[in-house]
Amino acid sequence: MKTPTEHESDTGDAKADTKSDLAALDAKIRAHTKAHRQKNPEPAETGRRSTAIGMAFRLSTEMVAGLVAGGIIGWVVDDLLGTKPWGLLTFFFLGMAAGILNVFRTAQKLAADAAEQVAKSDDPSGDK
Repeated sequence: MKTPTEHESDTGDAKADTKSDLAALDAKIRAHTKAHRQKNPEPAETGRRSTAIGMAFRLSTEMVAGLVAGGIIGWVVDDLLGTKPWGLLTFFFLGMAAGILNVFRTAQKLAADAAEQVAKSDDPSGDK
């Protein structure tokens, strides 16, 4: 049976071996990561660039929000005033008009942002 001193020295050796193994593993991981990044460089801009599907979802959400809001307001007005279905129809069409205006404004803003991005990337002076 080992004495406590012998046991502690074995544990110390095991800890030293573990630390050296971890250091070697860390070096291997760093080397593989560096090699991978050299083979597959990350795109320069991945940040806030909108994709086409993102724009489509945003525009459709604007339209649906206008329709839903108009429909709910019309339903409540019909319930309060007892004018079924005229309040619902009126506010549904008003919501549709508001949704179309919101889609139009959002599309203009997205187009202006895209044109600004293109202008920045085509700037010959290099100012970005």
